[in-house]
Parts: sequence; C-alpha cells; structure tokens
Amino acid sequence: MADRLSARLLVFALVLAAGGCSGLGQIQAPVAKFAEGAHSVATSEVSFLRAVETADCTGQFYAGAFDYAMGRTQSFDLSGACTPRILDEKEIQIRQALTEAVTLYADKLQALATNDDDKTLDANSQDLATKLNKLASTGGIPVSSVGAGVEAAVIAITEMALDQRRFSDVRKAAQAMQPSLVTVVTALESENTSFAVGIASAMDGVEAKLRPIVAGVDKKQTAARFFALVEARRIMRGVNPFGTPPLSRPTAAGDTIDPRNVAAALNAALDAVLNANKAIASAGTGGIVAAVSDLIARAQAAQATQAALLD
Repeated sequence: MADRLSARLLVFALVLAAGGCSGLGQIQAPVAKFAEGAHSVATSEVSFLRAVETADCTGQFYAGAFDYAMGRTQSFDLSGACTPRILDEKEIQIRQALTEAVTLYADKLQALATNDDDKTLDANSQDLATKLNKLASTGGIPVSSVGAGVEAAVIAITEMALDQRRFSDVRKAAQAMQPSLVTVVTALESENTSFAVGIASAMDGVEAKLRPIVAGVDKKQTAARFFALVEARRIMRGVNPFGTPPLSRPTAAGDTIDPRNVAAALNAALDAVLNANKAIASAGTGGIVAAVSDLIARAQAAQATQAALLD
C-alpha cells in the first residue's frame, strides 16, 4: 500500500512540475526522474552480480567441507579462499559495462532535455563513454556470453552519449536508441534468470547434504539434534545471499528471499527502464509520467531487496 501511495504521489508531483509548461519543459522533470531510476536499477544489477559471486564461493566452501568430512578429500582450506566458477571479476566488469551504458544513455537524455545550449556530458561521463566504446569496438564484451548484438548496441549508445550534433531532440533520441537499449537490457535479464537458477540449484545441493546429517544425529541426543538443526538453518542462510525469511513470519510463495523471485523483480525494474524510454519516445506527457513513476517504484523495490543482502 505504501509503495502504491508513493508512486501516486510521484505521479502527482511530476504532473505539477510539468504543468503550465509547453514543449521541452513538459518532460524535463520526468526525464530527470528517468535518469534517477535508471541509475538505481543499474546499482541493483551490480549488487545482484556480486551476490551471485558470493553464493558461488559460499556454496563451494560448504561443498568442500562436506567432502572433507565424508573423507572424499584429504585437505580442506578453512580460509574459504575461492576461485569463482560462475562469475569472476573480469566477467562482472563486463556486465557492469552494460549497466554503465544504460546510465550514460539516461544521463545524455537528461542533458538533451535541459534548456542549456551545451548538451554534452561532464568530463568523467565522456571519459567513461569513450572507454566503453573502445571496449565494445575491440571485442571486449564477448558476444557469446551476454547475447548477440550487445557490442554493437553498446557502441551505438556510447556514440550517442558522446554526440554533439546528431542528437538534439529528446523524443527522437529515445526512439533511435530504443532497439539498442532493448538488446542490452534483454542480455542482462537473460543472465539474471540463469544466475538465479544457479544459486537456487546450489542451495538445493547444500540442503540435500544437510538433511541426512541432521537426520543421522542420535534421537536420544536431543541437545545435539537441536543444535544440528539450528546450524543447518544458519548454513542455508549463508549459502543464499538473499538470506532466509525471519522466523517471525511464514514464507510466502513469492517471498523475495528466493533468488528466482529476486531476479524476476530486478528484471521487472529493467523492463520499466525500457517502457519509460519508449514512453519518452512516443507517449504524451501523462503517459511519460506514468511510465517513469512505475520505473521509480520498481527501482525502489529492487534497491530495498538488495539492501537486505548479507554482508
């Protein structure tokens, strides 16, 4: 209810900001909010990728501990040193580059919506756009790992961010860049879903190992069984980067601690970026305000979930 009220208040505020103006002035405030929402979603996306890395290493630790305890291996590293198998640092940086392309685009669109004669981005943003353009142009974003056409999309977006002549109209820029945004966002969404399935699979694997251990504790040793159960829950909390539901409430089918539900919520926020950009390209002021308000609401929900990640 609170989220819906916040979204309605945002719509009202944006309409007031747009009221009494005409032309470019009508969409300045919504476009600024669009940029804000895009940045929030990008931050949540990177947090999710880090959570995947955490889940990977934590799962490896418990799997290794189990194998050592069962006598399947002769040594075990208690430090928990990990070589990521799903996403290493370089692979995370590649995907972060995609989120940076989205935020650069949003910043450029906001610049185009201002009344300033100079529509260029600041020096730091221009430097980032140049680096991303070079990365994509030299094959630094492997197409096979994030989807076909992604490098070309990043090149198109960064060229738009650096452009000083071709793009001057906000709506035309949004329309021209929509296909490239779709390519980048679709690649991120596809991977989010795959990574979430991987985390859930790792959780199932650890739980499958824990159940016979707990069941094997002598029933007469009630204290030992109790502590085994408590420790098993702690381990399950550790292997899931999104935690476990509080004991004070039941777990709903769509509980946000399920990695697949977290990915779905994040993907919905990414979709909202596309929908808001599409509205900027073709909808009236009311449609733009509504789409941007939905983006802000979904971005806030995604951030709330990411804020609950375990340290």
